[in-house]
Amino acid sequence: MANKLTNLLSLPTLKRTVIDYEEMYDDFVNFSGGSRISGKFQVPGGKKNADYHFDLEQFEIVLELKQLSKYSASGTVDQYFSKRLSEGKIRRFEYLPNNQIRINPDSLEKSDWNDFYRRFRPAVSNNLKDAAIQLRDTEGFLPPAQKRRIKGVMLINSGDFNLPTDLLFRLVEWKMKHEWKMEHFHSIDFVSCTTIDMYRENQHPLHSRHIARTTQDNDLVAAVHYLYDRWVYYAASALGLEVHYSERIQDEKVQPELGRPFAGKIVYGP
Repeated sequence: MANKLTNLLSLPTLKRTVIDYEEMYDDFVNFSGGSRISGKFQVPGGKKNADYHFDLEQFEIVLELKQLSKYSASGTVDQYFSKRLSEGKIRRFEYLPNNQIRINPDSLEKSDWNDFYRRFRPAVSNNLKDAAIQLRDTEGFLPPAQKRRIKGVMLINSGDFNLPTDLLFRLVEWKMKHEWKMEHFHSIDFVSCTTIDMYRENQHPLHSRHIARTTQDNDLVAAVHYLYDRWVYYAASALGLEVHYSERIQDEKVQPELGRPFAGKIVYGP
């Protein structure tokens, strides 16, 4: 059955706009049993609101959608670390073919890694700050919760071709762990990072990464799983595919390579 994702993928890749992605996500939320907060609740003047609300049997989910849509041809990992290499800040690395090097956790001092996470894509941190405010304000005007209310951010990469999902997640992970440790961002329980129509070699286009405040909270973990499960089925319905889950569990200790860019945008057609 055709849906808004089908329509999105039928557009030329460089003509897909922020509005196109937002409309597609509205359609996904409707598919998943959720709705727009602005269409369901009265938003007080002067308050910012999150995008979506899900009233499920076990819990509620309040969700803010953020897009990374700006593309800077010069904003590559290679260029960032090439500059640090010329400055003598990279201590240890492994030579690879084609005049490349592999950076590992011991290659830089902790302060230089922190500088990388802070500077490489400031839009990631800024989006999370804005989302925290929107989720906080939304909690202030929603009716008292009759069940557990879980609040999260869906951060989608809709246009930054130099930012693979794993690297996006590492930037989010650094920011969220820091803020949670400092007892900030109380309004964010989880963040999910995904692409919509970009892929990299040897990686499934629905590859996604998630971080929750704690994995010991069963309801929180279930909420994250619910949204991703619905996304997989929504994408499958758009592409005419069947869904089969594997028993294999990915090793979370595997460190993603920083330097591998996207192979390109997905082009959908007959």
